[in-house]
This record gives sequence, structure tokens and C-alpha cells, in this order.
Amino acid sequence: MMFFLKLSLLNLLRRYGRTTLSMVSVIVGVLVIILGRGTIDGLRESIIRGQIDAMTGHVTALPADYPTAGLSHPLENLLTLDDATTEWLNTNTVGWTQRLLFAPRVVSGMDAVRVRAIGYCPETDTRVFPRGDWNVQGTIPETDSDGILLTRGIARTLSLNKGDSVIVETRTHAGALNALQVPVAGTVSTGNPAIDGLVVFVPMPLAESLVRPNGQFSHLSLLLNRRADADNAAAQLQSLLGNTARTTTWEIEAAPGLEAQDIRQTFLDIIAMALLIMAAAGIANTVLMAAYERIREIGTLRALGLTRRGVMGLFVTEGFVMGLIGSIIGAAAGAWMTWKYSIQGIDMTSFVEQVGASDMMQDLPFSTMLYMNFSVSIIVIAIIVGVTVATVSSFYPAMVASSRNPADATRG
Repeated sequence: MMFFLKLSLLNLLRRYGRTTLSMVSVIVGVLVIILGRGTIDGLRESIIRGQIDAMTGHVTALPADYPTAGLSHPLENLLTLDDATTEWLNTNTVGWTQRLLFAPRVVSGMDAVRVRAIGYCPETDTRVFPRGDWNVQGTIPETDSDGILLTRGIARTLSLNKGDSVIVETRTHAGALNALQVPVAGTVSTGNPAIDGLVVFVPMPLAESLVRPNGQFSHLSLLLNRRADADNAAAQLQSLLGNTARTTTWEIEAAPGLEAQDIRQTFLDIIAMALLIMAAAGIANTVLMAAYERIREIGTLRALGLTRRGVMGLFVTEGFVMGLIGSIIGAAAGAWMTWKYSIQGIDMTSFVEQVGASDMMQDLPFSTMLYMNFSVSIIVIAIIVGVTVATVSSFYPAMVASSRNPADATRG
């Protein structure tokens, strides 16, 4: 084996230019596999975290007939908590909070815009929805006199800043029209395009004054020890709330976004395989050309006692070496890049803002800070795939080389 390896290395170095070109496709193919998987897995986790941290928690309960999309947030059939449900929530969750979603108009001078208002409980909201990635200019309001917190998109549309005053118009729980003039406590960028484009945060005391729900709420969100327990917790909560409510989980709500990532992953895998097929063709051509260029050498080796299997082993080893070196180089580059961006992340804010301007991503919850997924198993699989493709592609040239008659090869 060492004889084959040494001889293969000498032969490959003898035509190093052609060898290098043959390995480029292997390097790029392996790199695409690792970076593609790392990016898509990172996007999947970003969508999951965006859904959990900003939209639903692990489980959310809402009225049974509540719409699933758009800016329609009806206030007719709201939820209440009884003692048994409250006790279950306190016992079985890491944290839970109530929210009241409604769709008011925010009026500033002659301008007005319809928004999604999230009425939140200042005391409990952060137990479920973290704010570590929020960039707040001003303060987060807690009382009705503090006013409202505008997300970046709304603030930009109405040209508002901290300290400005706006009128909030909405329907109450009973259906009457209500309007209050309130201050802008601050503006916020949450890093989630589904929030930043059309949401206004309203502390629950002010939401009570605007909507007058009499202590009722539209959404109950909870956080568990493990997100994998969401289905079981949702079933238990559903049994406690009865038919007036329905429960949903982060997995159900994030499914459309995750399915899109699966499609992207399929396309990336196709691209990677196309590159590896190109690599196979290049390596097969390199080995085949080497076989024709080394006819006399093959005849001499056969005359000295090297069997057909030995000749095949020699050329297959050359393909294996090219695949191994190319795969290691591609894997090293891919591993370094995925490791780097799994730690420091990639800020996609500017990209999201450009795409968000056309409303393409307004309803897609995810974090604009992308962290790639560093996976040792994917790196190992990519190396195995690269080496296998290169090795298999060298079998036909090896068969051609080994089929020559020793005497004819020597005379050639």
C-alpha cells in the first residue's frame, strides 16, 4: 500500500497543473456541502428562535376562531384564566405571559397608518419574550402615562422619534370607537422583520384604557424547559381552556419557513453534486490521460510481476489521493468559515431592510443575526463524499490501464 501511495504521489506531482485543476471541483463541491448545510441549518434555527422569542414562545393559546394571518385582530371573544389553569401554568412552565393584540390606527398630523399593536404585561412579558437583541432608542414604557414604543418601520413611515406625540384610534372590546393622545416613549429595532415593519408595543395598562377588555386577553404564551415538550404542553393547556380556545406551538407556526429552507437545502445539494460530478469527470480524465502517457511504465511494471489488480490499485490510488487532498482542503476552508460565523454571526439587517421594502419578508419571523451551524458530522460526511466520488471515478481509467498486455505495453 505504501508503494502505491508513494508512486501515486510522484505521478500526481509530475503533472501538478493538471492534478490541481482536477482537484478544484472537489474542493468547491466539498466547500458547498459544508457551507450550504451550515447556512441552511443556521437559517432554520434563526427562524425557530425568531418564532419562539418574538411571536409564540413554545406554546400559545388564542381564541378558537382567531384568524391566522393579516392585520385582523378581533376583540369579541377574548380569553380569561381560571385558578386551575393559573396553577398549571405556574407549576409546568418556566414563564408565561398574557398579550392583547389589536389593530389601531396611529395618527401623526395629517398622516395615519394601520398597525398591529401588542399589549404586553410589563411584569411578565420578558419571562417568555427576551429583549437582549432589541436596540431601543428611548425607554420601554411600563405604565399608561409612558406612552407607546414604535418599531423602526412605523417610526420611519410617520417620521416619529422619542418624545413626539401621536393619536391612537381603535375599537374597544364592546365595539365603540376610542382614541387617546399618547407620547412616543421610544423606537425599537428587534431584529425580527415580522415585528419591525408594522408593530407598536403598548403596555397593558394603556391597552386596557384603549380597548377596555375588562382583564381579558387575546394570547397566552408560555415558555417550557425544553421546546421538544411543546406538543404535550399544548394538549394539556387545551384541555384546561376548553373549546373557547385553541393552542398552537412554535413548530406549527414555523413550519412554512422551515419548509422553504428544506427546498433551499435541496437546491444546494443539487449544486454540490453537480460540482462533484464535474470533479469526477476531471479526475477520470486526468487518470485516463496518465494511463495513456505511461504505457511503457505500465508495461515495465507488468513485466516485473505487477498484476492487473496491482495496476488498477495504482491508478485508483491516484484518484483516491486527489479526492482526499481536495476534500481536506475544501473541508478545512468550510469548517473554518462555519466555525467563525457560528460564533460571531452574520448581520443581515441591511439585506432584510432592502427586501422588506417590497413587503416580501414582512410576515416571516426570524432573527436578522444569522449564526451558521458548525457540525463535525457534516464535515466528515463531506470528506467521505468527496473521496468516494474521486475514487469511483478513477476505476474506469484504471481498468483501461490494467487491460494492456505487458509485451505490447513495453513495445509501445
